[in-house]
Amino acid sequence: MNKKKILLFILMMAMSFNINAAQTGSFAETINNENIEVIATYDNEMPQEIKKVYKPKHTGEGVSYLDYIFIKARVSNLREKPDPNSQIVGKYTYDSKLKLLEKIKYQGNIWYLAQDENGVKGYIAASQTEKRDFRFQMALDKIHDLETFINKSLDDGATLMSVNTYAPNPSNINPKRQKDKYGTSLDQNLLGISQKGEQIIIPDRSVVKIIENRGDKALVKALSIPEELEVPKAKLSTFPSIKKGFRKVVAIDIENQNFMVFEKSRQTNEWELISYVYTKTGIDSELGYETPKGFFTVPVVKYVMPYTDETGQKAGTAKFAIRFCGGGYLHGTPINVQEEVNKEFFLRQKEFTLGTYTGTRKCVRTSEGHAKFLFDWLVGSPNKDSNDQRLSEDAYFIVF
Repeated sequence: MNKKKILLFILMMAMSFNINAAQTGSFAETINNENIEVIATYDNEMPQEIKKVYKPKHTGEGVSYLDYIFIKARVSNLREKPDPNSQIVGKYTYDSKLKLLEKIKYQGNIWYLAQDENGVKGYIAASQTEKRDFRFQMALDKIHDLETFINKSLDDGATLMSVNTYAPNPSNINPKRQKDKYGTSLDQNLLGISQKGEQIIIPDRSVVKIIENRGDKALVKALSIPEELEVPKAKLSTFPSIKKGFRKVVAIDIENQNFMVFEKSRQTNEWELISYVYTKTGIDSELGYETPKGFFTVPVVKYVMPYTDETGQKAGTAKFAIRFCGGGYLHGTPINVQEEVNKEFFLRQKEFTLGTYTGTRKCVRTSEGHAKFLFDWLVGSPNKDSNDQRLSEDAYFIVF
């Protein structure tokens, strides 16, 4: 009898060990005797290295979540379990954001465990959402790439310039829709020829190094493009001058629809994160283009940027506009003429969509309050008699 009890006790202990081992593996729970596999977990925290350099100078437009999903269906359900027949615990409309907790796989389908602003948790089908996050370290890596490119070029005695091809075209007459192999549109940009004879487009205001002078042409290397390209010299500018020691960068992440603002500390010589927000960038349309990627100088800042409709008539305005590529500006929420009477309503409505899909004509959109912060940060002492303003010191836009 005692031997039977001992054997039974050993069997129970072994079963308990196996159960506990399964619970500490890569499975969150079991439904209908099938495991839910956890693919990824999200803590909605900045990486420790970024926390150390986060020195906020503007927090007016708070970011709700660092890791999140947004709804891309008209209406989507949050469910108690990752099962389309499970109880619904929440309903959310198009563009609504939910805090992301886990990415899981159940019965071959991908679901997200998410939480709304009221703390309600549940599962939502990944097919009805898009995931977004903030790539702080990638932005810093891009800044270091720019620093290295500028410093090494100047140390080697090379001349640095920026592309200057912008020609205002408010009526959008004869837009140049041709694209190169990298997906860059020709409109307001510079066509270069590679050694292989390929036509490759360098976006306006791109930082380039002069490799060789060839009469009225020059062989250049743009930091954002692998190939060396021959371009007309007349389309290059020394304004603003490109020097070592720049301290201000706006880094725009098209894939995740957000941007981060960095400033180099005079005390520590470290790059500090001073702001980060959701955004909306460009999409190809009748009047619009995708926002170009690259490394850009900033030639001008404006109090007000007017924009036109498809007939060339004034359609509205956007405040605190910073030009970085062709007719592409970073600016506050645009308000159409007919929306002025109820401006606050339309500001809220449009700013709700930041951090979701692309949708501008090329520009990078932020809230009006955050745009004013950037304007003041870049200009310092504005000329109140002019709409156009010069920067108080060098600054760059990095779009990736």
